[in-house]
Amino acid sequence: MRIPQRPGVPLPTLRCMNELLAHPDELQRAYAMATPAARLRVIKQRLASANGEMGSTRLVTMVSAVEALARSLVVHSAGRPASTAEMRHRQFRATGPVELVEEVLRLRGAAKALEHFEQDTWELFEVAARYRDLIVHECTYVGPDRHPYLIAAAEAVLRGLIELAGLEVRPKAVG
Repeated sequence: MRIPQRPGVPLPTLRCMNELLAHPDELQRAYAMATPAARLRVIKQRLASANGEMGSTRLVTMVSAVEALARSLVVHSAGRPASTAEMRHRQFRATGPVELVEEVLRLRGAAKALEHFEQDTWELFEVAARYRDLIVHECTYVGPDRHPYLIAAAEAVLRGLIELAGLEVRPKAVG
């Protein structure tokens, strides 16, 4: 295989090339095994570093954050042994964010998505997931007038998953 070389950019060494090829599998394995709380820490770090992102890039990041947490919650749901997490992660790897959130709700005995989240929020999240796929797979962008609504819906769904899973339990006020 010949790698096209840009002027001034050296070709990777064989060792570097092998590392580049193996790293995605290592990341996938690590994320499959990580608990939802651990995944949420990584997601929050990514979201914090993405604060400066705007528009379509921010939308992709937010929908992907929901997808990553939902997948982890499905893979690590109650009664499923940790030893099978990698296999379950592979089963749900191609499942989209909408279906993953619906599966989390089902596994946790919550209401259907349209009832669990506000109807407008859920419908906008469904559209946000479609836009995310268009942005990523069709190399396009979304008009800036749509970003705030779609991003806010993804943020609300992410918060809803965090609350449902009890991943951020705040101390109760005494009084």
